[in-house]
Amino acid sequence: MSSLSRLLVLILSIAVFVSSGQSCFAQVSDNSQSYEVLPKERIKALPKKVEIYQLDDSSLGDRQPLLLVHGLLGEYHPNFRWKELAEYLAQNQEFQKRYKIYLTRFNTKLSLKELTNQFRIAIRQFAPSQGVTILSISMSGAVLHSALKDPSVLKCVSRVITLGAFFRGSPLFCADWMKQTMLKRYLSPLSKLDHYLGYQIYFARHKNLLRDYAWDNSDGQMTKKQLRKHPPKQTDQISKEDQLAVDHKFYVYAGYLHNQYVPRDHGAIRTLVTAPYSFFKTTLPMHLDREHPALRFLNELIAKSLPSKGPSDDIIYPLNDGISPIASSLLLTDEFAARPDINKMNDLELIKTNTNAAKARLFDNIDHLTFIERQRPSGSSQKIIDKLSNEEPRPMFEWILKDLME
Repeated sequence: MSSLSRLLVLILSIAVFVSSGQSCFAQVSDNSQSYEVLPKERIKALPKKVEIYQLDDSSLGDRQPLLLVHGLLGEYHPNFRWKELAEYLAQNQEFQKRYKIYLTRFNTKLSLKELTNQFRIAIRQFAPSQGVTILSISMSGAVLHSALKDPSVLKCVSRVITLGAFFRGSPLFCADWMKQTMLKRYLSPLSKLDHYLGYQIYFARHKNLLRDYAWDNSDGQMTKKQLRKHPPKQTDQISKEDQLAVDHKFYVYAGYLHNQYVPRDHGAIRTLVTAPYSFFKTTLPMHLDREHPALRFLNELIAKSLPSKGPSDDIIYPLNDGISPIASSLLLTDEFAARPDINKMNDLELIKTNTNAAKARLFDNIDHLTFIERQRPSGSSQKIIDKLSNEEPRPMFEWILKDLME
């Protein structure tokens, strides 16, 4: 397997996280102060159902459980990649009075239908009378959105905060579309071959992403041939009123990276001149299996997705976090999502009045990992701007804590 093939496997694996656990009432290990909830030797075994682990052995009392739900392949990581955020939250006394943290683990290679059913059972069995709050990242946001369409599950959940979820899927999970983009956008035959093979190898192992999380074509940018290959996923059909009740349970976070098109188009000449810098900043580290450079690469790949209408050199998804375009993460109304210019609009204020979520936040210059890690793009402040509010910038973990404590 080429280095780029390994890179794409690593990156996409990281970019779509999912959480882990063993039984709905599994106990934390004695080493609770180090936040290790599952021995390393047990992480290798895939969970057969949704497993929930308590972060510490304190009693729940009248507090509410906070479930942290990971994304793709998170079940193989220590603490399912929630270590930094869980430690940050646990240090806040007011948070501790209100919540008790639980970590969720599940098999992210299962189909959306299977995961929906598993989460419905797990939430109904686990939720106490005071309900449960959920914090999820990436693909698990789409799973939970599907699970809450069951009224018996909906009433168990107080709120769901999603980080970079792709409710409408992602162009990244439309193989033919991305392969066509790579073959057209990259000039070097070696670059085309390396990109193409890496993508092909990865999705041969993760066909559930293509099957269940392909772009829903709400903006009509897929060709008829691509749409036949990736038809919109079938979900439970519920009334519009019931769907709004589900959507109103969600606080949705979306983000986008700065790239050659955002915040302004650099133009072809500047892009050519800065190519050596881009090589050492992104391409070379990406070949060395660095996650954030890989997300910058994927950010550009999504941005360059070929449009089915308009000029063939049109850039249609410049606002994305390396996995999900913002139009997929913000629970926009169907009518507003159908606008082909949503991902490059200057007037982002319109989003606030065209989302079905209880609250939507759009963060400037972050990638898909920034939600659960403190690392920012080089030269960026730890304080992050929410483009949909007039609030002061703050670190990502503070944004999450603020919304949890409302």
